[in-house]
Amino acid sequence: MDYSDKLTKNIIFGESWSTKVINGKEVKRQIPPEEKYIPDVLLTAQDTQIVRNRLNEEYGNDPKIGYRNKLNEIMAIINSFWRQTAFQNYLYKKKQTTADGYKKISGHQKGTAVDLANPKGMTSKQFMDFIKTKCKTRFTYFKLYTWGVHCERR
Repeated sequence: MDYSDKLTKNIIFGESWSTKVINGKEVKRQIPPEEKYIPDVLLTAQDTQIVRNRLNEEYGNDPKIGYRNKLNEIMAIINSFWRQTAFQNYLYKKKQTTADGYKKISGHQKGTAVDLANPKGMTSKQFMDFIKTKCKTRFTYFKLYTWGVHCERR
């Protein structure tokens, strides 16, 4: 698969790629998921697409909600998706995650987790509640951050 190949109607393969650290600097979306994780990456992308679709169904006519594309559709902003172990460990050392890749494999390393940015006009709590109650996804674990919601299938 190539970077621009579609996983769903609105999510491209490159959005699932891991960030890489080069000379101490994070360079986003550089490493594609390993082949063994692709089935989980596809499921996570499908569930993320469900969130995006529901946001547009519920709030598509409310200009106060969501970041919009050229077609005025609300976008699901993916902050982080699949992560290679080296990047997971970098985040752990920087105290940006509690899941140490050497000791515990995180959902990001398996392709079962995605971090979604809050849509404009929604708090993290509102967004999480929306996903849990309005979206029929396979996500079973959620963690709130100031910037968004970690969603994971466990």
